[in-house]
Amino acid sequence: METKPFFWATLDADDLARLPSRVLPSELNEPPGAYARHTGTEWILLRAPAGPMRSLIEKLNRLHGMFPQGLADSSRERFLDRALELLLAAEDGPQGDLAVENLELRGRYVKETPMLNSAQIHGLSESRSKNKSVPASRWRAEGKIFAVRMGGRDLYPAFQFEGGAPRPAVKRILDALPDDLSPWQIALWFSSANGWLDGGRPRDCLQDAEAVVSAASQLANPAIG
Repeated sequence: METKPFFWATLDADDLARLPSRVLPSELNEPPGAYARHTGTEWILLRAPAGPMRSLIEKLNRLHGMFPQGLADSSRERFLDRALELLLAAEDGPQGDLAVENLELRGRYVKETPMLNSAQIHGLSESRSKNKSVPASRWRAEGKIFAVRMGGRDLYPAFQFEGGAPRPAVKRILDALPDDLSPWQIALWFSSANGWLDGGRPRDCLQDAEAVVSAASQLANPAIG
């Protein structure tokens, strides 16, 4: 059975009576909540409307374990800050659900897709520059590769590279995609099944550059019919 980091329950008067006395505030009608620690378990008692509290805790449970692996503590904190910012801004309802779904999708992408940072690309390219952000930053500025932002740093999907350099097909494909796509939209397009490629993912079809360029150009064409 999957263990969730947050468990919530609505308590009635009988439930409150059965709680350890150390958990309960001295006057239930005064403080907004109470806190107690017991042999490895932390209890937090809050009085709040059931609907919003349930929604918030469900979202927090979905965010659990979403952090990309290998992030420095400062980056993890920035990632969590952004996640909580989205949750609090959206509050309850569809906007909050969309915010969490978007974070989940990005988290899965980074976990499932081999990624490179600027320093790793610098090493693979055997660049003589002392600046570890080169040549990745230059290649991105030239439109030869793209990066996504996660945890306060730029990450480059590894499928864009071959022999320590950008695959020539990637620039042609990026040029064919609509200019208004965000880096994350580009990343997800490369990793999604595409009908113009017989259901294949563009990232897996780079050996057939013409077909992927054609598929990319379809996004800029208005629907017919």
